[in-house]
Amino acid sequence: MITTTQLKHIRSLQMKKFRDRHHQFVAEGEKIVQELIASDFADVVSVYATVDWIEEMEAHIPENVDKVTVSPKQLERISSLKSPNRVLAVVNKPQHTPPAAFAKDDLILILENLQDPGNLGTIIRTADWFGVRHIFCSPDTADLYNPKVIQASMGSFLRTRLYYTDILTFIKNNSSQIPVYAASTGGESLHNMSFTLPAAIVIGNESKGLSEKILKAAQKKISIPSGKESQQFEVAESLNAAMAAGILMACIRSKTAAT
Repeated sequence: MITTTQLKHIRSLQMKKFRDRHHQFVAEGEKIVQELIASDFADVVSVYATVDWIEEMEAHIPENVDKVTVSPKQLERISSLKSPNRVLAVVNKPQHTPPAAFAKDDLILILENLQDPGNLGTIIRTADWFGVRHIFCSPDTADLYNPKVIQASMGSFLRTRLYYTDILTFIKNNSSQIPVYAASTGGESLHNMSFTLPAAIVIGNESKGLSEKILKAAQKKISIPSGKESQQFEVAESLNAAMAAGILMACIRSKTAAT
């Protein structure tokens, strides 16, 4: 049975200041929680689940994980979802160290001031699909452990590592070994470019794009052609940040696979 203290603690973790204070976050849904339990990403502290879920999964839950049975009504009270699933987990935030060097096939993402949690979660999920193992984020980028990010990533946060750092310093320190491509509407068309790995793609804020200092630090500016020249009708002014990141990852992976 869930206590009032536990209920308040779980609900507080919807806010970043409490996630930072307690070094914990919440993950919801059967798929995500089952993957968390099976992975070495971080320590699962406790699961709050319906009786049937605990009975089905008990053999797979480590002994040190606190198992709390909750009713569907109680799950609604602690969930951040409109339609709660059968399980919610409280997890210790892990400490991951950036790699000292990158593999020869690494494609890296760098995010500057990306604000929308849904965008970040979608980028993580797409990056996982394209085998991106490392994402470097400016400190003002949305929090990885925001419930919306965790949900949108659909478990991909377990495989693709995020690091919050001074991305300008990171670019300057690595640009001599890794070509850095900054997404910009004024950049060269990706269709006219060739690529080698390892490489890094930089994606900027949803409305403002990349800052001037980051654009200057990157070796090349790259753009996604809209097809306006061949269309007789209006097209969108810009692409969603997550969509742009996905197109760039797909193109670079395709072109480097062919070389």
